[in-house]
Amino acid sequence: MLSGPTICVVDDDEAIRESLDNFLRSVDMRVRTFSSAEEFIAYEGEVGCLITDLNLTGMDGFSLQMVLLQLGRSHPVIVMTAFATPAARSRSLAQGAFAFVTKPLDPENLLLLIEDALRTNQGNRRQ
Repeated sequence: MLSGPTICVVDDDEAIRESLDNFLRSVDMRVRTFSSAEEFIAYEGEVGCLITDLNLTGMDGFSLQMVLLQLGRSHPVIVMTAFATPAARSRSLAQGAFAFVTKPLDPENLLLLIEDALRTNQGNRRQ
């Protein structure tokens, strides 16, 4: 039985979404996937942690982060990209990302980041 907060994944690449969905479900996490930032913004369900691609069709990951801040949606965000640059990393982290990772993802590292993000988020809610 799946338990715990929902991990939301935003990526316009269906293969990436399916891969992350399968991996996270295999470790008993609840997962919800979205093909666009706009689709995620419209989602009103629970979010324990968001994993988003930086380079999306339509609204990109930077813009998604800004909209979430404006809406007061403060769940942890893990940004992933195949095109990492120091400037992109700095900007993403400055906009409040919990972590910035490069594709291809190391599944074990991603799992540790998610667990850390969920713990941090729970600690922030208690304060």
